[in-house]
Amino acid sequence: MQKINKLFAKSGKKTDNQFDKLVMHANKHLDLQLFWQAAVPEAIGKSSSAASLNNGSLLVFAYNSSAAAKIKFTSASLLTQLQNLQKENPYYKLYEVTGISVKVQVKSQVKLATIQPRTLSSGAAATLRKLAFDLGESALAEKLKKIADNS
Repeated sequence: MQKINKLFAKSGKKTDNQFDKLVMHANKHLDLQLFWQAAVPEAIGKSSSAASLNNGSLLVFAYNSSAAAKIKFTSASLLTQLQNLQKENPYYKLYEVTGISVKVQVKSQVKLATIQPRTLSSGAAATLRKLAFDLGESALAEKLKKIADNS
């Protein structure tokens, strides 16, 4: 965010009011996320994110149903932790949380490419064995024999 602010400061002219509002909204969202992360256990913090705070109701997005269930079951203690953090840390005094609502928002998973094992035909294996025999005793001949035997 600092790089963007420096970029617009260098341009010399006043930035657009909509951009300022967007930056302010993004900073508020980051602060709310930090508030959530500071109050909850690490396992819950990694599997969820704070979305918004409206009229004391904190909306939390859980990345899977098990995280959502954990948040719902422990919502009373999480709410107490959030309120204690709000009282202890003056930075979070703005966030008055009276309730927690949870929605499941599944993150898309990166699909890993499946690697199919390569196999040699019997003719290719025989050719490799013949080449290994022709090479005699060498490191390359040993590797070729090993490749031919694994096919």
